[in-house]
Order: sequence, then structure tokens, then C-alpha cells
Amino acid sequence: MTITIKELTNHSYIDHELSATLDSTEAFEGPEKLLEIWFYPDPCAIPDKTKTLRSIPVQIWTDILKLVKCEVLSTKSTKCMDAFLLSESSLFVYDHKITMKTCGTTTTLFCLEEVFKQVESLLNWKCNIDNDKFSPYKVFYSRRSFMFPSKQRSIHRNWNDEVDYLNKFFTNGKSYTVGRSDQGTHWNLYVTDTNKSSLVNDDTECHETNNYEYDNDETVEILMTGLNHKCADQFVCNREVKSATSSIDEKDNDADDEGHLLGYNMTKKTGLDKIYHESKNSCFHHDAFAFSPCGYSSNMIIDEKYYYTLHVTPEKGWSYASFESNVPVNAVSDNKQDNVDVMQKILKVFQPTEFCLTFFCKDIQNSRSFQRLISDIDIGPKYTKIDKIIYDLDDYQLLYLRFEMKNSENI
Repeated sequence: MTITIKELTNHSYIDHELSATLDSTEAFEGPEKLLEIWFYPDPCAIPDKTKTLRSIPVQIWTDILKLVKCEVLSTKSTKCMDAFLLSESSLFVYDHKITMKTCGTTTTLFCLEEVFKQVESLLNWKCNIDNDKFSPYKVFYSRRSFMFPSKQRSIHRNWNDEVDYLNKFFTNGKSYTVGRSDQGTHWNLYVTDTNKSSLVNDDTECHETNNYEYDNDETVEILMTGLNHKCADQFVCNREVKSATSSIDEKDNDADDEGHLLGYNMTKKTGLDKIYHESKNSCFHHDAFAFSPCGYSSNMIIDEKYYYTLHVTPEKGWSYASFESNVPVNAVSDNKQDNVDVMQKILKVFQPTEFCLTFFCKDIQNSRSFQRLISDIDIGPKYTKIDKIIYDLDDYQLLYLRFEMKNSENI
């Protein structure tokens, strides 16, 4: 996939003032909190298809994000999803599910009460059961161990407190600490059992018409620390950060969106728009932002319904980058590519001293990526595999891999 300059002019929404005034001079936590709520297994299972999560007004989502302590920079919309680029990472809204990924000292879980309140009020979706807990189709919450946990707000300082908070909302939730907790590089996961009663409304004709294949859902995430200095420098910029007053006075000036222009240039320069092959000539949308004095966020949309997103904190001493994707790479590339190839392309851009990969997959028998990843893959002489862990999670398989660079000369 490759992007063109027209991607700078086709936003569904853009906050010109925030784009011009956002300043990331103060260092903050790179590792994100990732919350994914599936209200239904796919759009075909929604009882009233005229009322979906995408029917909720943007202003409501903006208000919900204020509870999380982040703001909307811009959005891109397709026929299947709305992709929000945030001051701290990303939000993806589908008809039937949301994925929220926020970094820094955001309070991601504090949006839960309002999300369910709005879903019930505006969509008339009844997710609560006896004892006032909620039971949507599926919930995932995960994060890497923080670099500076004491700087987090409230419950987010401690994983057990986050789990206790989640258990106040959801039934049948399970918590996992994956990897070596004594080294401060582990990964935390909370996941609920699948609510199969949500399948009652599934519409076979709708599936055939729209080619929905929720059974093939897969998500890969690569979380990297200790970025190579030269690689990290690609995400440093020296653009002027304006005051809110000057931004309002000059709102018609193209320079107000310099952050988006520089984000576009960073994407092109690093080749991050070429992670996936163009075998099926899928449509491709891009939204990126370069923070001042450093930092980068981007949302890429493939084939109207799949995304991959990257977020980079390049400061020396706590450099971090993340890549997350729900792109079914085998299908999109006509089986010419898998997630091993995707991983190698990402590593080439960042060259981290340490990284972990998580891969969720439903259909492991037909997943070329899963089979290759669990084999003893060779990702080059620079890295040593530290952990390989496989979990059987209800109707998903989870693979966790962690690697370290043999010679960590670029820390």
C-alpha cells in the first residue's frame, strides 16, 4: 500500500486549533492501554441495523474521550468504520465494536460507565444482566508493563486495581500476567468469556451479502522499547507550536495543519505505508500526525474495514513504538505475505533492543501466520527469543513472543 498527498484533504473531521497547539515536550508513558469492546460478534447480529455504534454523534465520543483525558485530532471514515486520531493514540468505531488505545497517563477505563450509558440510551442495547453487571459479546483489556507506573492516575498505577475495577462492570472476566514479571517487561491481559447469546440474532443472509467473517478475527500487536537512535530520530520534528489565540486568529492558514503534513512526510520517509502488499488492490486511507518536538501517531485503513495503527515516543532513555493491526494479512495479500513478514518490516523501521509480539487468532488451523509464528522463526542474527507462550482463551488462541537484541548497543 502507498499513500498520496490527497490523504491530507479528505478528513471527515479535523481540529485545527488542537493540531496547531498540541505540545509533547513533557515526556509521558509510551506503552498504551488497549480496550476493545465487542457488543455483538459482527454487524449482522445487531437487532436494529439502523442503530449502531456509528450512529452515536462524534460529540458524544469526544465527551467520552474527555473522561479518558485525551482529545480528537482528526477522523477518517469509511463505509465500515470511523478512525479517530487522538492526542494520545487512537479510537476505532465499528457498527458493533470499539477499539480504544491510549498512551500517557490517560484513564482509559473511566469511560466504561458512560459508554454503556450512551449505548443503552441512544441505541437501546441492553447489555446489563442481574446484579447490574454488563455482558456484551466480548471484552479485551491489555497493556504492557509501564515504564513509570507511579506517574499513572488512580487505578492505572496497579494492574490488580484495574482488574478489580473491570470486575465491577463485567461478568466472567479473567486476568493474566504473561511473560516474566520479575523483569518488568511482562504483558497484562483481561478478557471476558464470550457471550454466545449474542449469536441469536445473527443473520445468515446478511453474512452472505456483506461477506462478514467474524470467525477469522485476528489481531497482532508489536510493542518495542529501546529504539535505535537513528531510527528514533526519524520521528523528531522542529515545527513551531502556536498558542491557542494565534491558532484561532489564523485558522485559515495551512500551517495550522503542519502536524498532519509532517506526519504524512514521516510515513512516506519511513515506508510505514508499505507494510502490507497491494496484491488485491485494496483501497487505502491514511491519517498521521507529528508531535512537537517529537512523536508520531498514525491510523491506516485497508479495504474500508481493517486498520493498522502506529504510535512512537522516540525520546532517548524511554523510547517506545507500537504497531497494532487487525488486517487479515493472508487474505489481503492473496497468501503472498504473513505476519512474520509484517513483523520483519516493522523491526527494520525501528530496530528495538527489546520487543514483544501478541497474536490473537480464532481459526489457527487456517492461519498461516499463527503456524509460522509458533515455529522457530529466524528473524535474523540480532535477536534472541526469550519467551514463547500460548494460551487457549475460550474461542481465541493467544500467542505471546518476546525477543531481545543480542548486543544492546543503542540503548
